[in-house]
Amino acid sequence: MRAPRAWVGTVGDGLWWSDDLERWEREPALPADARVLALAAGGGMLFAGARGAVHRRTRAGWRALPLPDAALEPWALALDPRAPGRVYAGCRPLALLASEDAGETWSPLGLALPPGAPRPHTPRATAILVEADALRCGVEVGGVFASEDRGRHWIPDGDGLPSLDVHALVRAPDGALLAATDRGLARRDAGWSPARLEAPWTYCRALARGPDGTLLCGLGDGPPGSRGGVVVSDDGGRAWRSALFPGTAASSVWTLAVATDGTALAAAIGGELFWSEDGGRAWARLPRAFTEVRAVLFDEETSRWA
Repeated sequence: MRAPRAWVGTVGDGLWWSDDLERWEREPALPADARVLALAAGGGMLFAGARGAVHRRTRAGWRALPLPDAALEPWALALDPRAPGRVYAGCRPLALLASEDAGETWSPLGLALPPGAPRPHTPRATAILVEADALRCGVEVGGVFASEDRGRHWIPDGDGLPSLDVHALVRAPDGALLAATDRGLARRDAGWSPARLEAPWTYCRALARGPDGTLLCGLGDGPPGSRGGVVVSDDGGRAWRSALFPGTAASSVWTLAVATDGTALAAAIGGELFWSEDGGRAWARLPRAFTEVRAVLFDEETSRWA
């Protein structure tokens, strides 16, 4: 099969890529045992977040760019489309870092949980949306936070969510904000309200938007879970139905990617890979599997590099 270049970030088995979703090669520039937790691309650069560092690929090759604290794990990466050298890293323990020089140096932004907020486990930033000077950040466990001045000031924006355990954010075609939580999906117009989820599980982990406006959510029965799949919405995230999936995954579907041609890739946290050629409505299982996957990405620019 032909597809844009796909990247798969594993926990403990490094970073892998494929140009056809059949033959996979490990990226030798990253440690073979790297814990790759997040991927992002844009402006002729590819970023892979691992414990203590963000690895950056350009035409000149790979560089490991240390974070301010070697204990930080980037669980989310995002680039500003207006200035691809402006990169954001959402981390565990909870921190949101910004770089104006493509990851060479990092500065903390003032994102923090309100005093007295519950902390059932170590909080972490799991989702970042960059929209001009506005930022939206999803926190596990903390909810959604909004900034209108590139992260200098933040306000909580989680009232009405089914849970403050937020795992992913995406914009619907009509501009509404969607959030994936451990208790289902929510849509924000004037305020947050639960979406209608027609699926046997409610642990929602990943969100993606296809080129035709279709919305996808990867979900399962828990972390890591023993069953998982993908649900799809054609009405801006108000209602979700199960996609045509080859049975169930053996763990929750943790991460999704959709290319501009409609090719989609889904990974269960237990390492199974699935692909779709119709934007995520129907899926097939790929023969290749890994031990644990936290991030997948299509980067159509890198496929043209030597």
